[in-house]
Amino acid sequence: MITHSANILCFGAAHFDRTLQCTGHYIPAASNPVRTLHRKPGGVARNIAVHLRLLGNNVAMLGAVGDDGDGEHVIAALAEIGIDTRRMMKFEGKHTAGYTAILDETGELAMGMMDAEVYDLLTIERLLPQLANLQAWPWWLIDANLPASTIAWLADNKGSTKMCAATVSPSKAVRFKEVLGKLDLLIANRAEAQVLTGIEINDKSQAKTAIELLRGKGIPDVIITLGATGIVTSSEHAGTAFWDPLPTRVRDVNGAGDAFYSGFLSAYTKPDCTFDGAVASGLAMASLTAETDGTTVWNLTQDAVESRAKLAEKSSL
Repeated sequence: MITHSANILCFGAAHFDRTLQCTGHYIPAASNPVRTLHRKPGGVARNIAVHLRLLGNNVAMLGAVGDDGDGEHVIAALAEIGIDTRRMMKFEGKHTAGYTAILDETGELAMGMMDAEVYDLLTIERLLPQLANLQAWPWWLIDANLPASTIAWLADNKGSTKMCAATVSPSKAVRFKEVLGKLDLLIANRAEAQVLTGIEINDKSQAKTAIELLRGKGIPDVIITLGATGIVTSSEHAGTAFWDPLPTRVRDVNGAGDAFYSGFLSAYTKPDCTFDGAVASGLAMASLTAETDGTTVWNLTQDAVESRAKLAEKSSL
């Protein structure tokens, strides 16, 4: 078992992702025979929470599911690995959220469908009675599947809690735009950062410009991921830097971004860890996850993370 670390409450999505592929030529607006390739747990907050728990943290999850089999399965799977699910809300007559990807016969995405309506029920009114309990957690990881009004309310009522934003997607990242100055940590990819700053980001120089704008709004720690190119980071204590990705035998990049967040946050919540040390741990987690089928490294070990993290190198910007 990896050494226990921090107390982290994760807010947001926990559902199932399904991937189907057409067995013949894809025909739009018609019935297409398919085969199921994958059905696996998903959701940004869920993915981050699971790796945080596997890294030894005390983790709770606040989210929403329907009163269906998927909802029961989502909660049971979280509880089975020791995540506190007492704040998971089950809504009668509602469906658990889910993402379905339909691939054409060549493996390219033909259609993606996301049913996330149940997350709109995570309203201020439903969270208000729990506020004192929520404020007792020193770290919040909040994904952008929560309604914008709820995110704003949490930002106004975080007290001494550190509020960490996971932007989820360009369309949902905008939900953090009005609370940027109240965030303690922001990790976003280039498209999400562009939504928040209005700056087109194609290289590390443009990422640096966007980060300077975000830091200027009051966020102490900002990271922009550039996919296979690397990441740009900035902290009031460590300056601004570019990091190359770690050597990786890529099998499946799904979940690597969420894994970076888990590795970074798990390390950064430890009092003896530096910002750069947390970045190295994040890169290690992303690399290990990309070498794994699926979004979770179930056989995760501290030695594997530390060994991979030693390969991380930065250059100042």
